[in-house]
Parts: sequence; C-alpha cells; structure tokens
Amino acid sequence: MTVEGRRVAVIAPAGIPDMDNLAQAVSLLESWGFPVSVGAHVANRFRYLAGAHQHRTGDLLAALSDPAIDIVWIARAGYGCAHVLPALPTAVPCGKTVIGFSDATALFYALRQIPGIGVIHGPTLNGLATKVDDVSRRSVLDTLTGVTPAPLPLERLHGAADSITGPLVGGNLTVLASTAGSRWQPSFRDSIVVLEDVTELAYRIDRSIMTLRHAGVLDGARAIVLGDFIRCPLPAGADYSLEDVLLDVLAPIGVPIYGGLPVGHGERNLSWVVGRSVEIRGGMLLR
Repeated sequence: MTVEGRRVAVIAPAGIPDMDNLAQAVSLLESWGFPVSVGAHVANRFRYLAGAHQHRTGDLLAALSDPAIDIVWIARAGYGCAHVLPALPTAVPCGKTVIGFSDATALFYALRQIPGIGVIHGPTLNGLATKVDDVSRRSVLDTLTGVTPAPLPLERLHGAADSITGPLVGGNLTVLASTAGSRWQPSFRDSIVVLEDVTELAYRIDRSIMTLRHAGVLDGARAIVLGDFIRCPLPAGADYSLEDVLLDVLAPIGVPIYGGLPVGHGERNLSWVVGRSVEIRGGMLLR
C-alpha cells in the first residue's frame, strides 16, 4: 500500500493544538506524499477546548462524510472527544482511517462500530514532528502503508507465558474508565488489552482499573499489556512501586500481564491498529 492519492484531513475534536507544532506535522505529512487539508475550526479556542462543541463536531463529521478524505488525523488529545460521540454517523461514504491516542480513546470503540472505519492508535499531529522520535514517526507511516512491524519484546509481570492470540484493543486507562456505564462502553472479551496513562496519581490509576473491572469491560480478556505510565508519581515515602499498584488491581483478573510496550505519552509511541489480531509468544508481541 502506498500514500499515493490518500488525502489527510486534520481535525481538532479535543484539546487545543500548538499551531506551530501542527504546521510542522502537516509539512512532514506532505513530505511523505500525503495531500493535507486542515479543518475549518482547528485554530479555534473555547475555554480548554479547540473550539465550541458544534465546530469541533462539525469538522469531524465533515471529514468523515467527505468521499475525498481517506485519513482523519486528530490534531491533539487533551480532552473533548466525549462531546462529539452522540453526533457520530452510522455510515461513511468510503473507507476511512482515524489516527490518534489518549483522549481519542473515547472515539475508538464507537468509530469501530461504523462499517468502513479503521482506527490506528498513534501520535497526534501536535507531537508527530516535534515530540516523538524518528522510530515513532516511521512506525505510523509503516502502519498506514501496510508494512509488517517487527516483533516487540515484552516483560512478563504476572501469569503463565503461554501463547496468547486476540485482537489488540485498549488505550488510555483514564479515558476508558470515563466511558464505563455509557452506551460507548467497550467490551474487551477475548482480547489483548493495552493500557497506558499520563499524570495520574497511583490511587487514581487504581480507581480507573477498578471502574473497568466493576463495569465488566475487562471480563474475558486474554491478557493485559502495559504501555507507558508517564509522570504518575507515588506519595512521598512510598514503600511500593507503581508496578505494585498495577499488579494489585490487575492480577485478580486472572490473566497474564505484560509490561514494556512502548506506547503512550513518552517520546516513543509506536502505532498499532485497534482490533487487529496479534499474538504474544515467547515474550514477544507479534503484530
């Protein structure tokens, strides 16, 4: 698969992007061969959001409904995607790929219910050119063009080391927990679940995982794979680690738990297709 003729629409359904970072990312996409159009309201501001609700929603719907657009790339995460969920369409005129992570997790499992839409968990444009490394940039381009990724080593933290297969799902822990009890709550039965987060205290991470457990989101999961937990501090003098906290609340699920996946809010944020079948074998994630 090549980039030829595949047009990107840039939208900002959540937080406020840095327009200089965005311009550099657009230039990068164009250097890769993608024609790029920027949503009409991407530069808007409304409180802590990238514009008023109707404008952010309108740009997303315009991109999804435009038959000339192949890739819908989210400008920045932050917060706000929850506002647009009720307006999502039931159909699109042609195949679409939506790219983002973090707050975009709120969109993933609603979008995947729409025939013809695929989702890539990968860098937003706010950081694509300026905040992630070259390996991450190559990863998202390879994912878009169908290059088979190299196996990734994982660290087994809990449970048996048997071969495990299933669709790779998940995303940002806090955002997933925020969907619990809503009509957009996902089910991760028979899946391998990726979790990552940023700037959350240990007890909040505990709370979010317990919310997912109580809501049944993790029922029937086949494995948990931990990505990066960036700037998630422990209390002063704590005699335990964040890994201890994670295992305290995840181990009772009774499935293998792995760590070390380089996805999330760090400099290395490798891309993966949400819902694509993968295998964990011999301590490696085979995608």
